[in-house]
Amino acid sequence: MMGTPTPVAGSKPRKKGKVRKGEPNLLLRAVRIICSPFFLLVDIFRPRPSRPVFRAFLWLMLGLFLLMSGLFFWLGHQETRLEQMLGSYFTYSTGAIPVSTELQEIIHRNALLFNVSPQLVTAVIQVESGFDPEAYSPKGACGLMQLTPLVWQAYNPDSKCNGRHRPGEKNHGRDCIYNIEANIATGVRYLKDLIDYYDGETGRALEAYNAGLTNVDRAQFRPKYRETRAYLGRIGKLLAPEETAHFVNLYDRSRRGHALLGGLFLLTLVLWAILLVWVKKHRI
Repeated sequence: MMGTPTPVAGSKPRKKGKVRKGEPNLLLRAVRIICSPFFLLVDIFRPRPSRPVFRAFLWLMLGLFLLMSGLFFWLGHQETRLEQMLGSYFTYSTGAIPVSTELQEIIHRNALLFNVSPQLVTAVIQVESGFDPEAYSPKGACGLMQLTPLVWQAYNPDSKCNGRHRPGEKNHGRDCIYNIEANIATGVRYLKDLIDYYDGETGRALEAYNAGLTNVDRAQFRPKYRETRAYLGRIGKLLAPEETAHFVNLYDRSRRGHALLGGLFLLTLVLWAILLVWVKKHRI
């Protein structure tokens, strides 16, 4: 019967340790997951599919889903803060925007009718026309709220006024683009529709009011920050001077977040297309 071997004098006994299998470190795993779309694309041309590549790809898709979900809810929070800053919670200091009592009544009546902040409407009129009812821009925008002929005709299809004449050339009475009541009523309706179109994003609605709906949609992934900051900054300064810088920075973050979310969505579509080709090739 063989006994346990006696250790040699002066030597330390060796302990038997567990043999660890080679495990890839976290950095290697992260690289594998990030590069999984490329590996999956290469795997399409191989005779047999690679399960590890497929699993890494699924981890990537899960990570993108969680990232997009978090970004979506963060943007919702940002938009709520913007809406509060430009909505009914925003008030201007007394005397910041000089408005006559008659004009103030017209603004408040139409703003409350269409559920828009009267302070916001007042600030838009100040920035757009400086309260000049006969204001006429080089692009043909008219009146207090600087309505274009297309906007006027869209909201007043039965009007005798086509909105294309200069102030003083024709007089259509109350049914005229330069009439204070008609101009404000049309402008408030248009502003409200823009806010609804952008799902309550008041900042983008204001940019569309100033630059045009088509221009804002076209610049969705390439926002014109300089023009946006200038226009919205002037409105923010009128409403609450101490909050102007905070508002502009908040708006910038929101726009960049939307651009990032749109880019991630397009990336996800491309990745799903690669996965579908991989599944079809290996008939899984």
